[in-house]
Amino acid sequence: MFGGLTNTSSRIAIAAALGMTLGGFAMSAHPAKAADLGGDCCADLEERVADLEATTVRKGNKKVSVTLSGWVVESMNWWDDGKNNGFVVGSKDITLSSHFTISGQATIAPGWTAGYNLTEELAGGTMGFFTNQFNFPDQNAANVLANGLGSSNLPNTLQSYMWVKSDKYGTLNWGLLSPATDNVALLPDLSGTIIESNAVLFEGPGFFLSGGHGNGHFGLQGLTWSNFTHCDSVAPIGAGIGADCNTALPVNAVRYDSPTFGGFSVSTSMGEQTFYDVAAKYAADWNSIKVSAAVGYSKVLDELYGLNQLRFPGPGFQKDDDTWEIGLSMMHVPSGLWVYGMWQNIAINGTNRTVGGPCAVTGAGCGSGSNNSDTWFMKAGIKRTWTPLGATVIWGEFGQYLNQFNGIAGVDVCDLGAGSEGSLIQGGQGTGGCQNTQLFVKSSTVNRLGAGVVQEIDSAAMHVYARWQNLSLDSTYSAFTDGGAPTHAKDSFGDLNIFQVGGVIFF
Repeated sequence: MFGGLTNTSSRIAIAAALGMTLGGFAMSAHPAKAADLGGDCCADLEERVADLEATTVRKGNKKVSVTLSGWVVESMNWWDDGKNNGFVVGSKDITLSSHFTISGQATIAPGWTAGYNLTEELAGGTMGFFTNQFNFPDQNAANVLANGLGSSNLPNTLQSYMWVKSDKYGTLNWGLLSPATDNVALLPDLSGTIIESNAVLFEGPGFFLSGGHGNGHFGLQGLTWSNFTHCDSVAPIGAGIGADCNTALPVNAVRYDSPTFGGFSVSTSMGEQTFYDVAAKYAADWNSIKVSAAVGYSKVLDELYGLNQLRFPGPGFQKDDDTWEIGLSMMHVPSGLWVYGMWQNIAINGTNRTVGGPCAVTGAGCGSGSNNSDTWFMKAGIKRTWTPLGATVIWGEFGQYLNQFNGIAGVDVCDLGAGSEGSLIQGGQGTGGCQNTQLFVKSSTVNRLGAGVVQEIDSAAMHVYARWQNLSLDSTYSAFTDGGAPTHAKDSFGDLNIFQVGGVIFF
């Protein structure tokens, strides 16, 4: 996910990874204002790096430095699923939650340095992947017992790796780290709002769908938003959300980062269980316009065979996934107007997700779309310094998660408890909705709409923000009654609205 935000393989890599060159958000005591973004790009970068170094906590011996940095993020969240509503206070979720990084470096010889990175985080916030209508902060102890550490606030090691850098030949990193394509399409965002809002669906995926053709328990169904925004092409844990589909977490791998030539740089990495990727990045000033772009490709082979045996029994299962990602952002410095967009495609070339049951019938047409899914997301807005506090960023956003129902492809959703107290789908048979009926997802589109504002407070290295996010689902199904031919079915569910007010303090 966002392990790459704390990459410290070099001073410039720190700045870039924290968004100072690919976003400009406040990672120092004096975040850059929109009016500060002009001038020579290299001089501007060196000034920001020097500012970062002057405001970090340092200690070390005569040979190896030690730097402590990180952020604390907390938010207040109001949600409404169309049937119910509530209020939750908490941090962001995995890889964007409050955390700290201990890093350092030493000089080997002129032009050669070595260093390390150790990042710890509070894994899982109370408004994150595991939050739903029944999962509230005061139930945290019970959530740990039921769901494991992913729903707790216990420390978790996010990254732990070493590196050796040559100014001429590039940097070699190895250990628990972010691969080359981790967030490669997300980091070009020049708006400075990447923590507050990005294409990864951090808020809302754990909520149950409301409405449908029947009422269900509290008007809810047995399906969640994550059932329709689930990535397949992920190492090493086989699960990801929305636009975070190549690596859901840092992996044990080796990564090479090239030096930057004319604004261009290249990275590649290889991880355990046959994962490899390559990424190219570009950042430059075109007169009064700042440009940042990136493209990445990743391949996952034979990943997580053991964890998939229940759905894909026998030795014939094979995983072979390709993921492409592209991100582009531009900012007109004098006006502060900016735009950002990203696109991701996953092609599943291994075992088809329509195995077993009626979905194996020729022409059944249920779930085949999940073997190729797309995500696209864009933000646009303005960043200007209207107050002495710092820059203000205002934006709107829209995105779509297409056919990301991999986790339930070829699975009878009636077995998930969906529709147990009412018909989930129009056309379902019997008073129980799923009685004598099997239902399989055929296609899905999750639409995301939102808007927000961030106020940078330079004197406190702080952001305060407010944002609104709306999720809506359009899905179709194949329904089989008593072993008969499939019929087309669809239903509409209630939208999920989330309103957040929060803050981030960097140190």
